[in-house]
Amino acid sequence: MTPCKTIWMISGNKGGVAKSLLSLSLASSLQMRGESYSVLDGDGRTGDVYAAFARKVPARWADFRSLRPESHTCPQDEVYESMVHQLLMTSQHLVINTPDGADALLMKWFDLTLKHTESYNYEFKMLYAMSDRPDGLDMLPDLAQRFMSLYPIRNLHFGSVERFAAFNIDHAPMFHVVMDLPALRADEVRLLFDGKTYPAEVLVERRRGAYRWPVLARSRIATWQERVDQMLAPALDARDQSNIVLD
Repeated sequence: MTPCKTIWMISGNKGGVAKSLLSLSLASSLQMRGESYSVLDGDGRTGDVYAAFARKVPARWADFRSLRPESHTCPQDEVYESMVHQLLMTSQHLVINTPDGADALLMKWFDLTLKHTESYNYEFKMLYAMSDRPDGLDMLPDLAQRFMSLYPIRNLHFGSVERFAAFNIDHAPMFHVVMDLPALRADEVRLLFDGKTYPAEVLVERRRGAYRWPVLARSRIATWQERVDQMLAPALDARDQSNIVLD
């Protein structure tokens, strides 16, 4: 039986929570598993995710903030549906990086994406990166009601798990699995984005018989990506399983 195609929506509670880095690492996990993927960078500010994958895998760059419709009858719906479908025609997975912060208006794109997954029998999974601040966490109950495969991710760059008190107390009990994104040194983060690359490429790309990237940086990225692979395994392995604890 042909495996179901999967759309991955990468969002977060505010800006600066490493959505872009999470997009790079998710794609790397898929690549290391031998699974094909395409990329849609919906954050129109920088296009850094698109830049990392352009001309390497099917990739598009859009601006969800400028295209975001004010009503559910916006003609952009058909354009977006066509874009999603085209990107998945030759790929098993589609990684979508969204603009900063999951707000009420951006929820339109989440709902629209979910509608398209149902139309084409795709799976829909959302990774929700978080800082230790409570900003935007009020959206989580609404997201959990809409999307059964929602995985909250505490970004440990901001500190230990205990620092995420607002999430831990008020929201963590809603989920079967809560993930913790290990911190990556700023030097390695800059290497990835300045080099317009991603972890899986850093670890295998060679130039004239030698690795392109410094040995120490490569070692740190390899160790970090291995931990990310372990973190993402429950979401990658899940098939039609809800991550929401039902009352």
